[in-house]
Amino acid sequence: MTPSRRPRWGAHFAALGLSTALAMTFATPASAQAGDQLDAAVPPVEYTAEVNPDCEDINGFTLEVDTDNAPVDGEVLNFSSGGQNGTITLGVTEGEQGQLLSFDFGDDSAFAAGAVIVKGSNNANIYDYRPTMAGQIEADETLHAPINPSGGFADLSHVAFCIVPDGSNT
Repeated sequence: MTPSRRPRWGAHFAALGLSTALAMTFATPASAQAGDQLDAAVPPVEYTAEVNPDCEDINGFTLEVDTDNAPVDGEVLNFSSGGQNGTITLGVTEGEQGQLLSFDFGDDSAFAAGAVIVKGSNNANIYDYRPTMAGQIEADETLHAPINPSGGFADLSHVAFCIVPDGSNT
């Protein structure tokens, strides 16, 4: 009696189904993620929510300066608090994985960043400087939005600065 080929074809179809299922699993885009620290002073932490986060969402910061729209290279944000004026100069560059943000409060500023919220696509990266030695920072670079499903950083849609007094200049 000749062995039936039916079980062998069944095994081939089962293997084909398993291979297809595995390929589909690994080909499916991953959900957004914070991404690399690059040269930033602290690593980003992804914030996912139905609404854009603001500084009050990050442990109660009370002074927020926001770009309202996508930041522009060379843009200067002016603000005042407690009778003192402050500025933040923004830099936007195109990196290997997408848009990168830098900021600078200036050497003589009475203010610094306690945290920065970098929004892009449906999520945001939070750069929280409170764990750093000084708990604040006057300038940083290579901040970015979370990684989008295509693998690069989402385009910057807006940025919020959670402002604190700069203890060394107040």
